[in-house]
Amino acid sequence: MTDPLAQDQIDVQLLLFTIETSIRVVKRFQFFLWAQGSLQTFLPHETLLCACGDIERGDYRASVFSRSVLSPEYESRLIDPAAGLMARLLDDWRAGAREPLAYGGGVRGRSGAAALRTLGLQHALAHGCREARGEQSTFFALLGMPDAPTDQDARRIELLMPNLHLALLRITEFERREGAERANGRYSSPLTLSARELQVLDWVREGKTNHEIGQILDISPLTVKNHIQKILRKLDVTNRAQAVARLAALRAHEAGRDLAGET
Repeated sequence: MTDPLAQDQIDVQLLLFTIETSIRVVKRFQFFLWAQGSLQTFLPHETLLCACGDIERGDYRASVFSRSVLSPEYESRLIDPAAGLMARLLDDWRAGAREPLAYGGGVRGRSGAAALRTLGLQHALAHGCREARGEQSTFFALLGMPDAPTDQDARRIELLMPNLHLALLRITEFERREGAERANGRYSSPLTLSARELQVLDWVREGKTNHEIGQILDISPLTVKNHIQKILRKLDVTNRAQAVARLAALRAHEAGRDLAGET
């Protein structure tokens, strides 16, 4: 039989660890690594949806952080401000007095539950933080949880909400300043990897070893190792997994900037 006191102690330790590691999150790739690391130990999930802005008026920027590669079409169905899953979850959250939302175990009668089923999803947990300044409100949805979220899970996301909220605001502020620098001509793209370095990192992402990458690219494993060391320095990370995550976040960020510039 599980000792409730021992379980409470474990929960406190996990909460403190998750909070402590969130404090260092400033950039998008850091948030991704935190969500796939510390946050997973506290609230395991497959995909995390985030919204920041005036969520009451539907004027927000949404992001997707997923352990799986999602198609652009599927991501659009998650975060489309008019008819996406995020919009339906926000409707449920407002209707539920802005309390944590737990989906699973046959929950019905909510527009979000129907939207989850349409997307082939079942277990989800969602909550938000409404600021007095509406444009700085946030909302989060954890999708693809291994089991139906419990009352304890709802309590966990309540406890973690201030840190989720502040981490997303820090990312938003960092990118706002970066955008201002770009507009003033002081911005340089962080995607400074050479064509060969990008090739190497793409194969790293596929799980290939230095020896296998060398065979594929017809270069020595030592050359591959040198490329990876340069990649780590350029991306300001310490290991291969962080490099892959950072490049994915940077590419998404650059694509978003380019798209914004076309509109």
